[in-house]
Amino acid sequence: MQERLTKRFIVENIDNLELSKPIRYERYYINDFLRIQKKKEKLEKEVLDENNVLINKEEISEKEFNKLKGIAYKTIIRDSYLYRKDPRISIKKYYEDYEGLNRVEVKFTNKEELENYQKETWMGNEITASPLAFDKYLSKLTKEEFLEELKKVS
Repeated sequence: MQERLTKRFIVENIDNLELSKPIRYERYYINDFLRIQKKKEKLEKEVLDENNVLINKEEISEKEFNKLKGIAYKTIIRDSYLYRKDPRISIKKYYEDYEGLNRVEVKFTNKEELENYQKETWMGNEITASPLAFDKYLSKLTKEEFLEELKKVS
């Protein structure tokens, strides 16, 4: 299994952070191993393995996108930002069913860097082991379960 070199945190408010312009993602989950997304104007199909690691990504037609969108069990809409002071950090701001979730993702190049990382003062609790950490697991939560998970880490 490929080890993830990422830590994930929650942040209550992103308004005062130095962020890039957002990129809007519309993700539609078809099943545990297939999702489609609209990223800006690009339509993509992504295949995941049993560990939720992306193993294949390809651009698809609008016709195929709409067909798959019609059988999706869940939609996730979020904006993705880069933190200008540290290129390892991105922030995902969620909308609709997941309004209130702002997830920080910090990517590392090696295990030592991951283990020695001291989070920024503006970051909240770590959620790396929470269902809030990945869109796939987030998509499985009911609105009530989502709010309960959010309350646990806020």
